[in-house]
Amino acid sequence: MFEFTEDFRLRMITKYELDGVDERDDLVVIPPSSKAGPCGSYCLFCYLRQNPPEMIYRVSFHDTLNDPELEKRIAYVSEHYPELWKRVTDTAGNVGFDEKRIESLYNAGLDEIQISVHTTKKEKRIALMRTPLASRLIDLLPMASEHFRVIADIILTPGYNVDDIGEIIEDLNSMGVAEVRLFPIGVTRYNRNVRPLTREELLFVKETALKKDDELEIKVVIPPIFKALLGEFRLDVEPFEIEPELPVYIFTGELAYLELRRLFPRIPVVAVKNEFFGGNIGTAGLLTGRDVLREVRKLPEVDLGVLLLPELMFYGDRTLDGYTRDELVGRVIAEKGYIVETALEPVEVPRVLEKVGAV
Repeated sequence: MFEFTEDFRLRMITKYELDGVDERDDLVVIPPSSKAGPCGSYCLFCYLRQNPPEMIYRVSFHDTLNDPELEKRIAYVSEHYPELWKRVTDTAGNVGFDEKRIESLYNAGLDEIQISVHTTKKEKRIALMRTPLASRLIDLLPMASEHFRVIADIILTPGYNVDDIGEIIEDLNSMGVAEVRLFPIGVTRYNRNVRPLTREELLFVKETALKKDDELEIKVVIPPIFKALLGEFRLDVEPFEIEPELPVYIFTGELAYLELRRLFPRIPVVAVKNEFFGGNIGTAGLLTGRDVLREVRKLPEVDLGVLLLPELMFYGDRTLDGYTRDELVGRVIAEKGYIVETALEPVEVPRVLEKVGAV
């Protein structure tokens, strides 16, 4: 019998913030079931194919549209939560997608689909995704746009979609696509096929995207990670003029370093280089225990101090390289004498420091 667990219902009606982009408050993302089949692609930029072999978490190469139960899940939400805006994500549209499927999803009540499009040039899409199936989506986009709102994701990959990004956005606009999101490619040290964007390429894409957003009907979104790579990321928060009474260090990834320095001018901020993944990976959520401990060893020993870590680096109770929270905290305390606290957002830092008596 087809049914949803209560935990799934609760997760569905919670606001999703995907990829660091602000989302509508009534959004529900319909996840695939365990029956979802493989994506059938071998994308040059695929993060799953360039993860370190020591990483403890493994994710299957599935595609949400390659799920025989997807329409049932959409229809369930349509019936029981009619006030919610229903979106399908995590698909390249290379498998399980044709004219009949578009009609089927529409009849089930789907409002929006977010597709990994990457380029409107068929031959380049085939080369980028390394599957002959990749060209079919381009012909299906106009029909999909007539049935539900379409968001096109583009992983900006040099040699495939950077130089002609303006033309790609124009093509998507002419196909009726409502929104395009531009994400610079993440490259770990395990990827030998592609390179990160240069600063000049990032600036070119930004300038082009802003121009097209102003000229065309399509909404062009530049996510926070794009701005972070340019050193332009800013939160709408004034600096916190707090000066701790104990030794305090804030650890973060390289991308958030400058902004945290601005927000906490009186507290040392440590940019932790991600050597576990390597490449241009610098988000706080991908920090690992071994990289944190490498920087901890550089700190002075104290009788009592506070080390603040990003909560996002813990997946459940473990880091991506397998340290449990207690193991990592124990090592920090034993080696240097700092108690360890975590914060999900920078605005939580003052409250955390007050809680432990550091201010």
